[in-house]
Amino acid sequence: MGNALFDPLVSYDADFEPQPYLAESLEPNDDFTVWTIRLREGVEFHDGTAVDAGAVAANLEAHRTALLTSPALSFVEDVEAVDDLTVEVTMIKPWSTFEHTLTSQVGYVMAPSMIDDPDGARNPVGSGPFVFESWVPDQRLVATANAGYWREGLPYLDRVEFRPIADIQTRSRELEAGSADVIETGDARQLIRFSEAAANGEVQMFSTGSTESSETFIGLNMAREPFNRPLARQALAYSIDRQALVDQSFEGLFPPALGPFQESSPYYADVDWPELDPDRARELVAEYEETYGEPLAYTAFVLPVPEVQRIGETLQQQAADVGIEVTLEALDQATLIARAVTGNYEATPFILFDAPLLDRDYVFIADFPPGNPLNFTANPNPAIVEALDAARASDDPEVWKEQFAKVQQEMATDLNFVFLVHNLGAVVFKTDVFGLADWTLPSGEAGARSLRAPLMEAWLSR
Repeated sequence: MGNALFDPLVSYDADFEPQPYLAESLEPNDDFTVWTIRLREGVEFHDGTAVDAGAVAANLEAHRTALLTSPALSFVEDVEAVDDLTVEVTMIKPWSTFEHTLTSQVGYVMAPSMIDDPDGARNPVGSGPFVFESWVPDQRLVATANAGYWREGLPYLDRVEFRPIADIQTRSRELEAGSADVIETGDARQLIRFSEAAANGEVQMFSTGSTESSETFIGLNMAREPFNRPLARQALAYSIDRQALVDQSFEGLFPPALGPFQESSPYYADVDWPELDPDRARELVAEYEETYGEPLAYTAFVLPVPEVQRIGETLQQQAADVGIEVTLEALDQATLIARAVTGNYEATPFILFDAPLLDRDYVFIADFPPGNPLNFTANPNPAIVEALDAARASDDPEVWKEQFAKVQQEMATDLNFVFLVHNLGAVVFKTDVFGLADWTLPSGEAGARSLRAPLMEAWLSR
């Protein structure tokens, strides 16, 4: 929905390299402590005001002061509109990968009228290919074509309607009944079924299988018992049978994960992650009970949907086999996120790390600024901050590889993230829908294939 209503300053090309989008250019100084953003001339928001330096500076400042997004811009010291189309961003530390961060949430540009509106979140105003028309929360959001869109000839569609449907079975039935043209799914059973349907020409489908995918992992809160104790984290890590989990909960389709990168990534590091060892897990459980005088037990929050419940129950049984007692508690997504950000949980599954560089997930894994609420596992490890900062101080991929390897080794030691699988996902669409998988940047180059691809070049043949 964001890509329909808003434009990002930067977007990824087909090789997942950042390219200017709403920005015309981005240039750092020699030591990456100052970035100059030059904007395109003549671009307007849906309310008719200019997408100028003042608006972009206001956006970056709004993110710097927002509760959830401020940690993502913690390196930013000052934002200044130098002239009508030029923004200068000054850092407190070198940040060579700043443009990667601008492909994420903090790089999408809202109109100042939306920022100033106390109810702006329910009345979105961007510069994107579609204009907000109506929104019934949890039912539908409707947007119509932006007749004055700055990318000439786009969008092709007159109207788009987004419907949030949490139940994946209902979602697939909507597609099959013809009441939805496009759905997104990350369910293994559906991926297999729709792959067969696509091979038979019944639907179209593209997946994330050939790109850097996200990972599902268990986040362990290091600020609360029992996972403030290394013995508890180690025991749990040695209890996980990833292949059994893949076979039982992911139809044998999703690859087991040890760490935030697939082996095909240039930044994958072969570090010593604990793997399945039930005997070692039982020894650690016994040591835990002897040391602390209580059994190793914890509560895991999970979403109240069958596919997630199935994963939780599989892991619950694996833990029980080595003497760990796990209680599963179902929470809706909004409540679960709030518990994670406020540190009010012991363990819960998460999905992260779908960016090509570990740097874009800095905010979730590093304790900077100190007490960062998005460091939701409350890991205080200064070595992670040091390595990620060293990566940001260079634009050399070999330096990034070296420093990201250090981070992965620290993760394998700390075990605040217990990785489970590399996720697969797909967009499935009817045979008369086109332009979803392949889209272009303003330069004419191909954009990155993604489940969040823009809809401006989508069209129907009816």
